[in-house]
Amino acid sequence: MKHKKALNLIEEKLPKKRYDHSVRVAETAVKLAEIFEADSDKCYLAGILHDYSKYDDLGDMYQYVTKYNLDPTLLAFNSELLHGPVAATKMRFEHGVKDEDIFYAISSHTSGRAQMLLTEKIIYVADFIEPERTQKGVDKIREIVFEDKKLDLAIYEITRLTLKQLLKKNRPIYNRTIECYNYYNMVKE
Repeated sequence: MKHKKALNLIEEKLPKKRYDHSVRVAETAVKLAEIFEADSDKCYLAGILHDYSKYDDLGDMYQYVTKYNLDPTLLAFNSELLHGPVAATKMRFEHGVKDEDIFYAISSHTSGRAQMLLTEKIIYVADFIEPERTQKGVDKIREIVFEDKKLDLAIYEITRLTLKQLLKKNRPIYNRTIECYNYYNMVKE
């Protein structure tokens, strides 16, 4: 998929605020791709498309999980987690995006997972640190990737913060997020 087509696709579907966020994630992903020697085109496309299903109807998302045999445990979660795997599936089956790096980057950007591919890692981090993000810990993560150039450590820190937030809110935690935390806790240095 060409960049212009991807931009048009999300501009038609997403509110302006989410469209702008997606552009910032894509731009941040390109910067990270340069630092970590990843494919900047793949990172840009994954960044643009990562929130494609953010506002889809929850019932429709559940149907995608079932229809495309996605992890059935996803059915226990809401759109905050589901929009990643659903968007990746839609990109693959409805929009012809066949690249595995892009698929996994979109799919895992909400949960992370153990042993992520490079593009996947970059989108996971870029979504957290894009310039308009102000959540607790974001400046530390920016320092880790832009100054220390430690991508795995950034993933560990983001996942740790995510788990803290989910526990504080008494929310269920997806098994892949726990696996992501455990894996990157071991390889973070």
